[in-house]
Amino acid sequence: MEYHTLGRSGLRVSALALGTVELGLTYGIALPGESHQPSQAEGVRLVHAALEAGITLIDTARAYGVSEAVLGVALANRRQDVILATKVRTQRPDGTTPTGAALREAMLADLMASLHALRTDYVDLWQIHNVDAALLAERETVAAVFDEARRMGMVRAVGGSTYAVAAPLAALASDLFDVLQVTYSVLDQRLEERVFPAAAAQNVGLIVRSVLLKGVLTPRGDYLPDRLAPLRERSQAFRRVVAAHNAELSPVQAAITFVLGHPQVGATLVGVRNAAELAEAVGAADRPLPAELRAALKTLRLDDPELLDPSTWGIP
Repeated sequence: MEYHTLGRSGLRVSALALGTVELGLTYGIALPGESHQPSQAEGVRLVHAALEAGITLIDTARAYGVSEAVLGVALANRRQDVILATKVRTQRPDGTTPTGAALREAMLADLMASLHALRTDYVDLWQIHNVDAALLAERETVAAVFDEARRMGMVRAVGGSTYAVAAPLAALASDLFDVLQVTYSVLDQRLEERVFPAAAAQNVGLIVRSVLLKGVLTPRGDYLPDRLAPLRERSQAFRRVVAAHNAELSPVQAAITFVLGHPQVGATLVGVRNAAELAEAVGAADRPLPAELRAALKTLRLDDPELLDPSTWGIP
């Protein structure tokens, strides 16, 4: 396992990180007859296995169902072994964003709820979920809340989670965040041209998620509905390319290694449901991606924002 420093945050993290949405709620492309969500005991065992494999960064969110509570149990005696990241959702249920004092109160209340669920008195990285224009319009309030949380010792570094290209560029322009969580994969390579260089110029660390695009870059892609047929076909093409190069990598490992190999990616988040999926992901951490296979995978790029944004798919 390699370890990287996340830009100006100073946080030293494992290159492969554990995403935990699957520990808290039903998520991703379903297989027939499959039970998605592991039990709390199974989730605890997965977290412990990840730590034993050298993973040190674990990412969760208030929006991930019972994920924080599962981690609170799993890390009860292991808090010192983990760089722990969570997220605050600033949008109200109707999609609007509070302003001024109301935003401050909502953010701090959410942080306190996270700390309670996680059974800790601080998080290493506190991120804003889905940074958008309405949130950035409240820059002064957000900066003040970040400073307050740091002064109180509840937060070590701050970040934001973004989609597509325009949002991370706007987040970088605000200069609010030490770390950005962004989407990047074999199919979604859009951030390479502008976002990655801009983050490097500001020494903002990058955490990548959606490396498997919610399961598209696995055999689960065959179960996409017909309205997503172009994505299903690209999933199948990806798996054919991996098989043709005989690189002794599974499709999952090829997808992960593609992202791990980018020099500006500080950490790559992978969500798992069971021990087999964890072992497969960890098996990619020290596997080089042959240059010929990387070149072939680069040709699979998509640029259709609706195909690349799982929030538009109608899949939990």
